[in-house]
Amino acid sequence: MIKAIFFDIDGTLVSFKTHRISPAVLDGLHRARDRGIKLFIATGRQQKAAEEAVGSFPFDGYITVNGQFCFAGERVLRDNPIPPENAVQLVELLERTGSPCVFLEGQRCFAVNPDRRLELFPSQLNIPIPPTIPLREILEHKFYQAVAFFTREEQQAAGEGFFPGLSVMRWHPAFVDVVAPGGGKDLGMDAILDHFCIDLSETMAFGDGENDLPMLRHARIGVAMGNADSVVKEQAGYVTASVDEDGILTALEHFGLL
Repeated sequence: MIKAIFFDIDGTLVSFKTHRISPAVLDGLHRARDRGIKLFIATGRQQKAAEEAVGSFPFDGYITVNGQFCFAGERVLRDNPIPPENAVQLVELLERTGSPCVFLEGQRCFAVNPDRRLELFPSQLNIPIPPTIPLREILEHKFYQAVAFFTREEQQAAGEGFFPGLSVMRWHPAFVDVVAPGGGKDLGMDAILDHFCIDLSETMAFGDGENDLPMLRHARIGVAMGNADSVVKEQAGYVTASVDEDGILTALEHFGLL
């Protein structure tokens, strides 16, 4: 029996075209919740941006910044910032490459090395470009994630040591999410499940990007959206329709949860 469902936001719950949850999926979420199923967000966004993206729906808890900061109500369940020594290594990489990067704190975010690539934030994600600060100044901040603008080709050409000691996940061709060593949405799931006393065998998860793979593999039922990358579809337990075809609703009905 499924008692908890985890949802990625961008490309899963929220369309890149409309920047909202469709009315049909929203109705499905309400029906699932009425059946006693706990519903959780699991996103690379930080808390404020996640809450703004999903609107007023009463999710039971949030996994944010790819599992590094998790909460239910006012209670913080996981707090795992990037260690200072790893932050220095990342800053030195950005000094060498000059690539733009966005650093996410608990509530605020900052951009460094700005160029036109940052325009992807408002155009595709409906997120304003963060204020810019000098690169070295970021070392004075406690941050949970860096969104570093390196293409897949640039990352592959640099080899395994490109982000030493850090976990790197991709869900967009233009950038990667960089978090603390061993970070991931699966660890956020564990924190949430422990708090609500729900077993991992009673879980389902939805996602579309490579940063969702730890979560999809961890859940009893991992569902890839129809618009997901091929590598995500190959490793998911079930592939549903795309976000713009209300794929979440299709999967919930397929598994008899509505």
